[in-house]
Amino acid sequence: MDQNTITCKHCSNQFTGKYCNVCGEKVYSLEDKSIIHFFSEALHFITHFEGTLFTTLKAMFTSPGLITTDYCNGVRKKYFKPLSFFLLLVFLYLLFPVFEGLNMKLEFYPNQDYYGNYAAKKIQTVLSNTGMTMEELSEKFHTKGEKISKFLLVILVPVTALFFYAIGFMKRRFYFDNMVFSAEVNSFFLLWGFLCLPLITTVTNIISNALFHEMLPFRDNILGILIYVPLCIYVAIGVRKFYHYKLWVSILIVPFFYFVHTFIVYSLYKFLLFVTTINQIH
Repeated sequence: MDQNTITCKHCSNQFTGKYCNVCGEKVYSLEDKSIIHFFSEALHFITHFEGTLFTTLKAMFTSPGLITTDYCNGVRKKYFKPLSFFLLLVFLYLLFPVFEGLNMKLEFYPNQDYYGNYAAKKIQTVLSNTGMTMEELSEKFHTKGEKISKFLLVILVPVTALFFYAIGFMKRRFYFDNMVFSAEVNSFFLLWGFLCLPLITTVTNIISNALFHEMLPFRDNILGILIYVPLCIYVAIGVRKFYHYKLWVSILIVPFFYFVHTFIVYSLYKFLLFVTTINQIH
């Protein structure tokens, strides 16, 4: 056996060099255990993280569809992985929620068009079985719902991807490609609608209160417009870039996207969140 041959500590493969040619595990030396090396690795991670984050944000706000187009064409190193970026935004949204947004109170559900009657009956059943008051149930539901909603937001990506696959399978026949575009679109949805916009409205209200001693009435219908108009513009531009549709086709797709996406977010997601949460209260 060659004197320089190394046995990988991870997969037991025998190789030469600094990295295993099977699993990629690095061969560490005494220098790698120094304090200087420890901090240099931390610095490399931070600079790489900042670089990919800035590049991803810049592309998202200046060129809708570019991230997906590059990613599906093999240009991946300079961007965050689309699904990883979406999950990062989910974490940030749930860590710093300004709007109630997708974390709705229990009283919201009986008033829904598609499943309101079911929700009302289910609430009454739980109240009867547990002996709780409505206030106690609402508080417990909200506490559990905050945790469950973290995981359920992930369904936005594959379900929205079904829509994009339906309108773009002639151009992009792999479902994977449509998943990537869906992750980009839903990342913009969370970034703009539930991180940037709440920050803007909060600052606006602080200024308004300081100057005029009153808060601006940002009602749900106004917020819905402020969220979905930019999102629909984003989709129109992104669809044209990624699927190579003509402008008029891209614009024609937008109303269908709006209907499907609002149904996914405000009906399907909310329903799954309600069912999952209410069934965990005993």
